[in-house]
Formats: sequence, structure tokens, C-alpha cells
Amino acid sequence: MKTAVERERAFRDDLAALLKKHNAELAVTDDGRSYGMHRGIAEVTMMSEWDEDHNQTAEYVEFRI
Repeated sequence: MKTAVERERAFRDDLAALLKKHNAELAVTDDGRSYGMHRGIAEVTMMSEWDEDHNQTAEYVEFRI
């Protein structure tokens, strides 16, 4: 049986690998509503990518999950 600590570690390792694979950042914030009414949100940001010839190979994207 996997312990809670082992499951958390495996999840964190997988998440870190996924973010690294996509060169992404994960930010946890709120939706900006007033105190007591806000909800948590997670935003993923992936910057534009360029090759050595300065051609864009991937667009910038930011989205909520």
C-alpha cells in the first residue's frame, strides 16, 4: 500500500516533470472577487519559444485550470 506521503511525492514529481516538459509555470491565485467571495484558481503560463534562426516555434499561452 502506498502511504499518503508517497502518493503526494509521486504527484509532485509528476507535476514538476510535466511543467518542465512544457517549459511552463503554475501560479495559484484567486479570481479577484471581494474578500470572502473569491475562489482559488490555477494559471498556467508558457512563454513563446524561438529557434536559433529567431523563428517563433511556439506561441505564448496563458490559461486557467
